[in-house]
Amino acid sequence: MAGIRIEGLSKDFGGPAVVSDVDLSIASGDFVVILGPSGCGKSTLLRMIAGLEEQGAGKIEIDGEPMEGVPPGRRGCAMVFQNYALYPHMSVAGNIGYALKVAGVPRAEREARVREVAAMLELEPLLERRPHQLSGGQRQRVAMGRAMVRRPRVFLFDEPLSNLDARLRLQMRLEIKRLHRALGATSIFVTHDQLEAMTMADRLVVMEGGRIRQVGAPGEVWRRPASRFVAGFVGTPPMIFFPARIDREGRARAAGGWEPCPGARWRLPEGAALELGVRPQDIAADPSSPGPRFAPDLAEDMGAELHIHARAPGGEAVTLIRRAGEAAPSAPFAVRIPAAHVHAFRAEDGARAEPEPVATESETQWRETRSSST
Repeated sequence: MAGIRIEGLSKDFGGPAVVSDVDLSIASGDFVVILGPSGCGKSTLLRMIAGLEEQGAGKIEIDGEPMEGVPPGRRGCAMVFQNYALYPHMSVAGNIGYALKVAGVPRAEREARVREVAAMLELEPLLERRPHQLSGGQRQRVAMGRAMVRRPRVFLFDEPLSNLDARLRLQMRLEIKRLHRALGATSIFVTHDQLEAMTMADRLVVMEGGRIRQVGAPGEVWRRPASRFVAGFVGTPPMIFFPARIDREGRARAAGGWEPCPGARWRLPEGAALELGVRPQDIAADPSSPGPRFAPDLAEDMGAELHIHARAPGGEAVTLIRRAGEAAPSAPFAVRIPAAHVHAFRAEDGARAEPEPVATESETQWRETRSSST
């Protein structure tokens, strides 16, 4: 196992920075997931840690040792790629043990380590097969075995599940987590899939535009996103946003003067522009709300839940979630956001607005009434 420290790391390819001023500390044995959209720099960051991409400005240390100028083979990292990159003419055993053969490990030891890894990955019956005789999930396990047999200090996963179908992705997520627990090695997993990120990470690193926007436990990032980008990117269905301004009494008012979050007061300057965010799981339909009426447009039956997508005449959109068996609205409805579940972000830079809203007595009473009626 090995800890990793990254300080002031930047990288460009002759144009705008692909990775910009990244600071990140990863404790030995952690499973860290780097999440972000395509082009955000997450794979470039991973490749610089591995030594496959020359680092620009900044520092990378693995187990306290500076990595500048250290070749990939001496960093103690093993990387699993999105494409399996298996040698088609070699057997499964040959693919897994090839790195040991190149390193000059004696044949008997090499074969013993290949069998050990194959047993962990349930590949023993497949050791004599060629890659074209394997399923996608089996090929991915072979690629993982090739990394594991080296007994690295650090595992680096670059979107390794992207080529698998939904069932195999679920299976491989569980297998990777079990292997991490069994091996105890430090692991960094790059993905654009938030479900993979939320279910696998000990710590989640969210990137946008080459920069880290938030680091924290998955639940912490979901419950308290640090920016408008993180709030909109993490969560399914995505967070709903209402542009608003603070009036002289500290109320947040949306277009037309209605209050998405009535009863809440904000200790912010009058005229401050915000975006109020709420997760669809927390949106409440409220016939008494003076806000716009949202007409149901589309419904997605997810089995355990029904997601109702609705629009207002002004173009605002919301998603309402109903559990299986609950009645779905068929007529236009109004909404309100409970103060306990609202998120606010400054319009000028997307940063989380502080301090938090202060619920008034009327808001507290409304929540208690709604709770007792459901």
